[in-house]
This record gives sequence, C-alpha cells and structure tokens, in this order.
Amino acid sequence: MSEFYKERIYPLLFMFLITVVCIVLTAGAHILTFDRAKANELSFTRRAILDAAGLSYENTTLGIEEVYLASVTEEEGYYTAIVDGKTRYIIPLIGPGLWGTIEIMAGLEEDLTTFSGVAIVSQTETPGLGGRIEEPWFTAQFAGKRGPFTLVEEGTSSRTHEVDGITGASRTSEYFKNLTDRAASEARRIIRGV
Repeated sequence: MSEFYKERIYPLLFMFLITVVCIVLTAGAHILTFDRAKANELSFTRRAILDAAGLSYENTTLGIEEVYLASVTEEEGYYTAIVDGKTRYIIPLIGPGLWGTIEIMAGLEEDLTTFSGVAIVSQTETPGLGGRIEEPWFTAQFAGKRGPFTLVEEGTSSRTHEVDGITGASRTSEYFKNLTDRAASEARRIIRGV
C-alpha cells in the first residue's frame, strides 16, 4: 500500500502544492503591479495623443503628463490640442491588421482632412515586418498629407496622397492605409456629427 502512495499520491500532492504556490505568486505579482501597469498604459496612450497632435515633450512620464495636461482637452470620443494657436483634433481609430487589431491616434488639422500626425497605440503585427508601422519614419510620413492614400514602394513617395509601404509587409501596409483613409470621415462623424 505504501508503494501506491509513494508512486501515485505523493507526486499528485507535490504537483498540486507547486501549482497552488505558483498561482499565489502570479496573482500576488499581478495585484502588486496592477496600478503601475495601468499608469504606464495611460502614459503610453497620452504619448500617442501628443505625437498625433504634433506636440513636443520630454519622453518621461512627468514630461508627457505635463504637456498633456497643459495642451490637451478630452472631449466626447476625441481630443483637442492647441498647437501654434490652431486647434488640432485627435481621434482614436481601431481596425484589423494581419494578426490582430491595430489601434492608432490620428491627428487632424482644423479642416479635418489634413493629418498633423499618426501614432500607434497598440498593434500585434510581425516584429521586423508589419511591426515596423511603429517606426518613426513610417508614422511621420502622414503629417501634412490628406487621404485617401496610395501605397507606393518604400522610399518612393513624392506626392501628397502617396505613402510608403513597408517592404515585406504589404498586407499590413494596406490595412494601415485603410485605417488612415477612414480618419477624415470618422472625424467629421465624431466631431461634427456629419
């Protein structure tokens, strides 16, 4: 009988005990870091809003908060920022990507058609390929342009409606283009109710 306990019951008890300890440790770590994770998420979103508005800031939590609180107003479903005496509108947009959703902040000038900037809030695209949509060269190319956009080969855009696609990530580039093409109509709907 003791051989049965030694080979069958004790290993089960040991695995159960280890599982309980791991669950308690993981839950404890989650509880202890929950507030910091929420604060980091808020700071990341606010940084995206500042980037989309074209505002400069010190890239620290304090620097982001300082500029955000001084320059950005939260409205119903969008944000406004005063930059050089002019109002810029920032709207959140979510759309499909190749592997999941892409969430951006699209900044628009007062005409609600000219981009002041675009910033990524979250994405799950392939690192090194579609994940390059987060690179500054890619998001910066939208500033001062109006959609609808035409994708061209990376490094060749020269017209105001052209944007560089990412080499090796044509589907992600297309999904991103479709998302930004919606920005003007979404902004008119959200801000002006049209």
